[in-house]
Amino acid sequence: MGVFRLLLAMLVAMSHMGVTFMGFNPGVVAVISFLIISGFVMTSLIERNYGSDGQIGLFYIDRLLRLYPQFLLYFALSCVVIHFLLPGTPQAAALTLENVATSLPIVPLGFYMFGITVPQILPPAWSLGMEMCFYLLIPFLIRYRARGIAFAASVAIFLVASLGYLDTDIYGYRLLPGVLFIFLCGSYLYRAQAKGLWIASMTAAVAGLMCLGIAMGFIPRRPFNAEVTLGIALGLPSVFLLARHNPHRLDELLGNISYGVFLNHFVVMYVLRAFWPVEYNALIITAVLVLSFALSGVSYYLVERPALKLRHALRSGVRQDAAKPPVGGTPA
Repeated sequence: MGVFRLLLAMLVAMSHMGVTFMGFNPGVVAVISFLIISGFVMTSLIERNYGSDGQIGLFYIDRLLRLYPQFLLYFALSCVVIHFLLPGTPQAAALTLENVATSLPIVPLGFYMFGITVPQILPPAWSLGMEMCFYLLIPFLIRYRARGIAFAASVAIFLVASLGYLDTDIYGYRLLPGVLFIFLCGSYLYRAQAKGLWIASMTAAVAGLMCLGIAMGFIPRRPFNAEVTLGIALGLPSVFLLARHNPHRLDELLGNISYGVFLNHFVVMYVLRAFWPVEYNALIITAVLVLSFALSGVSYYLVERPALKLRHALRSGVRQDAAKPPVGGTPA
């Protein structure tokens, strides 16, 4: 699934440079697939390593080690680039002590639309705030078998938002209540049984019909409702099929590099904007993607790999503790 994740990250970057496909924003479509992948991977991680109540805290540490190292690196780089190269811009206006302080915990970035923080320093990171909200919730949904109730409630919120009764952009794309069911579809695909496959299949089918209805004008097009439904219709079968193949080392490497590309392309764009303030044509877009990929490769080896070793050590310790017999007992 690594190549797929890298492709998704590149689509997000391209969308931020104004690229559209047949009137669709490819970045939003890609983000939806990221949500599905996250639901799948988190369910796998919890069931294999952090399945008991006492291990939920360790799961949170695992996730912090995943998100924070490269986020802190590129957030700091973005601050430096904005301060020295982009004075007088909206990005520079966002570079206040208060905004930096509220951005660093990541979670507030997912609620920027309420004025809690301003996402201009590292714009893609708003979705990490939503992701962290999902991380906080998913262990309990799995442990207490509450995925079905959460799925139904989230679908209801999404439908109300998609039809315009709530702000479609906020409640149908950016806040967890309206997209939790998308994460959970990915969760159902992990070791999918008949019920989980039926839920994911029906969700993909209904989303495809909704997207078709929006494209044909039967459902009014509102901010990103077409992209979200298209992302569900395409992302669910893609993740299901790709998850059935064993990854090879190159695929895993490209998947690891994808996170850096997702985060750092704005840093590259800021630098290029400072020296070559031109519109994004094919050459500039290619340059941004190439530089972003190269920078992500460097940050993966210098920052991500050490954190990855810590995560693996954490999981190994959990498994070893689980394998130990209780005091006074005998090994099974």
